[in-house]
Amino acid sequence: MMMRTRTRDFPGTDHETSEQLALEVARDEEAIINAIIELRQTNPMSLEAIGFLLGTDPSQISRYLKGNSSVTITNYLRIARALGYRCQVVLEAADSGNAALSDLKIASHKVCNARRSPAS
Repeated sequence: MMMRTRTRDFPGTDHETSEQLALEVARDEEAIINAIIELRQTNPMSLEAIGFLLGTDPSQISRYLKGNSSVTITNYLRIARALGYRCQVVLEAADSGNAALSDLKIASHKVCNARRSPAS
């Protein structure tokens, strides 16, 4: 399943590292979606009811749960809460064998401040 995360890449790294990290984020997002789907199976609640509680169109909730729409982690937390669950985010150390993290290559880039006008 291809996830549609809000920001997919890691522009401060080289292309290969960016792709690896983005894949890991997509897997984490898929795990969240699968957990919410499992909650819906054990505690049936219609998409209409969830949408009503969240003030969102049920079709949008469906897109979130299919991974077809960009969604924030806050909305995943809200869906879980609508199902009667609280969510605890657990941050674990990434796989220590991941060369992408231990040998991180920072790509060169220039950061622009959009609020400042260019120097004259």
